[in-house]
Amino acid sequence: MSMAARILKIEKIVYPGRSMALDEGKVVFTDRGLPGESVEVEIVRDRKSYVEARTVRVVEPVPLRVEPRCSHYLACSPYQDMSYDLQLAVKKTQVEEILGRELKKSFSDIAIVPSPEIWGYRNRIRLRVVRDGGGGAGRVSFAYHEPGERAAFVPVDACFLVPDRINVLIAELRAFIDTEDWLAVSEVEIRDSRSRGKALVVFHLETAARLEEMAGKLADLHLRHPVTGIVGLVREGREVREESLGGAPRLDEVVRGVYYRIGPRSFFQVNVPILERVFDDLAAALDGFDDASIADLYCGLGTFGIFLARRVREVFGVESDPENIRYLKKNLQLNRAGNFAVCEGTSEAWLPEILEREVGAIILDPPRKGVDPGMLKALAADPVPRLAYLSCNPTTLARDLKLLAPAYEIADLRIYDFFPHTPHIETLAVLAKKRPS
Repeated sequence: MSMAARILKIEKIVYPGRSMALDEGKVVFTDRGLPGESVEVEIVRDRKSYVEARTVRVVEPVPLRVEPRCSHYLACSPYQDMSYDLQLAVKKTQVEEILGRELKKSFSDIAIVPSPEIWGYRNRIRLRVVRDGGGGAGRVSFAYHEPGERAAFVPVDACFLVPDRINVLIAELRAFIDTEDWLAVSEVEIRDSRSRGKALVVFHLETAARLEEMAGKLADLHLRHPVTGIVGLVREGREVREESLGGAPRLDEVVRGVYYRIGPRSFFQVNVPILERVFDDLAAALDGFDDASIADLYCGLGTFGIFLARRVREVFGVESDPENIRYLKKNLQLNRAGNFAVCEGTSEAWLPEILEREVGAIILDPPRKGVDPGMLKALAADPVPRLAYLSCNPTTLARDLKLLAPAYEIADLRIYDFFPHTPHIETLAVLAKKRPS
């Protein structure tokens, strides 16, 4: 195949967000282009079974192409150039194709739940501090990494994926770092509480230099912005030390009547309005399990387990991270959840005992890498009546469902658009134990 630029027609967008075309029968993956568009590409690398390319320009746009709102959209939300209806259709097709390919069956009726809000929905943003003088002094800007690059950055003045009040706060914090020349600050993170309307400011620091001075300079920030607290996370080798710079070093959130205390390093879903929909669907999936015990593996702060504790006899929540466990225990106190047992350790270590307890259902919310194969084998060998698997990666979900298939049948599948304008996909698979044939 010639390495010269050529014009190709985009066939589809494949997970995780690459535009695919065919050139003389060979698959070409490029970075931009919507289904049906003709684009001019230049070849980056010609591999044995496919070609990597870069889109130079869109030659013939389709009507579903829209103007992106963020100037930096390719770095954080590359689906901004397509209509929201097309985004949903693309994600639905991707999940159906990935599951169909792995499980060797047709999936064509998976429901996709749109995000109730497609702008200003994110409750967290983390920005790199970039100085025009390189690593030392120089004018400060906030930035995201260039796609696929570690040392190249795209300036971010404001982001339409977070609420307006956060963008106002971002502007002041950038000016603060620029004016005072706080060289220790490498990143700035803002976490937002939708129910409280307040933010937690987190500075990622390379050293602990001038902490007291920084706290003094920021003492009146809460008078101009709805800020609950300011935290410095100081890197010390492989460890991170938390320092309060004013106010409360945490955030409070309420979802469907459940209170959550969230720390500066805690994981919490970024899109609360659609999280409420997941809560409702999980409750429906466990309808009839009122007298049963359930297990919430990878439970984090207790996001799902505490909500479900009000609907079942008992919850076993398994978590290994000490920081998460600290906030999990606090959240149990806040919600007076006396029927929630904290199991400190890994899900892999706790699963045999969980299965011995004959729980009625297990909630799985693993990281992107999916569930440990040993756990899947154990779940298939000793199946529970109901398994609810919330996945942030459809490829590992498909792989894991294949290992569970001998013991479970899929009772429900649905996709949640937690991340509008991005390629990210969340899928809930509700599995039921197969009846003996």
